[in-house]
Amino acid sequence: RPSWSQKPARGRERDRCSGAESHPLGLRRALLLAPPRRKRPEARGRGKSEGQKPQRNNLGGGSRTKGARGSTGGGGMSTFLTSLPDHISVDPNPEEEKALQHLRKVVKLLDKENEQFRRDCDNKMSYQKKQEDRLREENERLRIKVNDVSRPKVSVLAEMEERQSQLNQQVDVYQAKIDLDERRMKELEKAMEDASNRITDNLNRIRAKTKAPDFTPDELTGMGYKLAKGEGSTHSHWVGPDGEKFRSKNDVCRAMAYIPDIKVKKKLAMLEDRVQQTLQRFNESLVVNKELRAEIEHLRKERVSFDHIHAKLESALQQRKAEIAQAIEASNVALETREEATKKMAFYKGELLKNQQEFDAEWRALDAEMDSEEKRRRQVKARMEEEAKKAKGSEDELAHKAQLQELTAKYEASKADVERFEEAFAKLQEATGLKDINELVETFLEAEDQNFKLYKFVNELNHEEEHITEDTNAIQAELERMRDAEGVREMTEMNARLSAQLAQMSAKTAEYAEMEQEEDNKLKEILKMIQRMYEELGCSRLVNTHDLFQCDANGAPLMSESNMMTFLGVVEQRSTEMILKKISDQAAAVDEPKELGDLRITTASPLGLGPATPVGASLVKVQAPKIETEDKSGDEKSEDEGDDDDDSRPMTQDELRVKMKKKLTQAVPPGKGIFAKSKKGG
Repeated sequence: RPSWSQKPARGRERDRCSGAESHPLGLRRALLLAPPRRKRPEARGRGKSEGQKPQRNNLGGGSRTKGARGSTGGGGMSTFLTSLPDHISVDPNPEEEKALQHLRKVVKLLDKENEQFRRDCDNKMSYQKKQEDRLREENERLRIKVNDVSRPKVSVLAEMEERQSQLNQQVDVYQAKIDLDERRMKELEKAMEDASNRITDNLNRIRAKTKAPDFTPDELTGMGYKLAKGEGSTHSHWVGPDGEKFRSKNDVCRAMAYIPDIKVKKKLAMLEDRVQQTLQRFNESLVVNKELRAEIEHLRKERVSFDHIHAKLESALQQRKAEIAQAIEASNVALETREEATKKMAFYKGELLKNQQEFDAEWRALDAEMDSEEKRRRQVKARMEEEAKKAKGSEDELAHKAQLQELTAKYEASKADVERFEEAFAKLQEATGLKDINELVETFLEAEDQNFKLYKFVNELNHEEEHITEDTNAIQAELERMRDAEGVREMTEMNARLSAQLAQMSAKTAEYAEMEQEEDNKLKEILKMIQRMYEELGCSRLVNTHDLFQCDANGAPLMSESNMMTFLGVVEQRSTEMILKKISDQAAAVDEPKELGDLRITTASPLGLGPATPVGASLVKVQAPKIETEDKSGDEKSEDEGDDDDDSRPMTQDELRVKMKKKLTQAVPPGKGIFAKSKKGG
């Protein structure tokens, strides 16, 4: 049955203030340590000061205590610290009373502190475990993702894997630290629980130190205690002189048997020291947890940076794979084109031989035609001389003879020009030769304009010669009727007209000479540009120029119209080597670059260029094919073929363009060069 005891209000206020002020940690720390209440029934007795009447509380809502029963009574034993009466016969010492109140507060604060610390540690541990699991999942996902991207010879991925393993090791270290903190907190909880048990044992010893007297109800009534029954209930309880309530007689006897112990102060000091040590360990745990949080935040930032770097590397890898695929596709197309060009080249070799034979036949026909024209000119000259001899009889005939001599000199000059042109053609044949068709084509392309201008000039001379012959015949027919003064006047006008025609022809000759000089200047400028390109690219330092070119006294190669195409081939090859080296340097991040070989004069040409392997795997070096013909030129011609040099003639502009278009639209087989050189000359 519930019984209640009340403490005087003045005593309750005194204990509250004195307990907080006498606490060695101070009022502020005592308020900060706020543990939860224990789940055990406690009966607090609160009343007014001595001399006041006791107040009756509602006993119907009380609960029974589950404490051990005493040896004499059947009522439950109340808690000693919470139900100590103040009206016992022997008044307790005020210091001991303060110590007991302070001890009660310390026990409550320790319980609250322990519970709060346990909850905080549980929350922190759960949060750290979640963070650890999330980091482990992220690391595993990143590791799988990196392993899926296969890329040989990339040290970046290896470094990233090593960094990831280091992070995993750090996570394991932090997990070990967290486990160590958990064990420490468990040890602290165990130590606090042991301290609480020791406090309980000390209190029990204090309660059991003095044996409770066994008073009879009459003796208790004589001492001022009354046995009263509750309203509406059959249970009875005892009421003390000051109004405090007790459940049974045994509670009254035990309350009267309390004698304060002086050893409580020593126990109190020991417990305060333990509380101080516990607080220090708690602060140390907070510092360690703070460091762990900072380290976890640092790891999180590193993981974000790792994700960013991994995304960039993955995008670069995809881009490089796309470039490699495009290069492989382009190389396959180039190889297919090369195979087709090889097949077509075999066909066009026969076509070239056939065209060469036709060219030789046309050249011989043209030479025969020129011989017949020469014979006709000689006949005309002989006839003109005979007619001139017949006209020597008169002064008019003398004047006409002078005119004829002038025309004859003009004819001789034109004939000398024709002979000079024939000699130029012969020299061109000896200089270029017919064995290397490509060099002949290039030479004709450079001189085709000048050649056609000269041919046009020869044709104009032929036409003018025919007109002069007709005019001469007309003059011979009109000599008879030009004997009078009118004939002399007409002859003078005719001479003036012929003089004007001669001046016009001289002007045209000068114009053609200027055009020829202009073409020569352009050719010199082109040679200078090629020479500058040759020197700026450093071809003279890399190629065996002394063996291939004619050099001057300083060792510099001499460039001329005949070896111009060879210099262009060297420049082209050097440019190709530099481009390939640049591509190889750009691919050095993926594969190890290979060293370029020494540059030597070859017949490399862009027509057959095409990578046979992916970029970076190996250096692509494809040599263009050479065009082999059965024609011979220079000293290799036999004596029987020496007479055919005069039968050759330059091709027309349309024929040359058609042939060059056919050649440039076709690829050439490997190992053959376009600019094939003759064995001895050319």
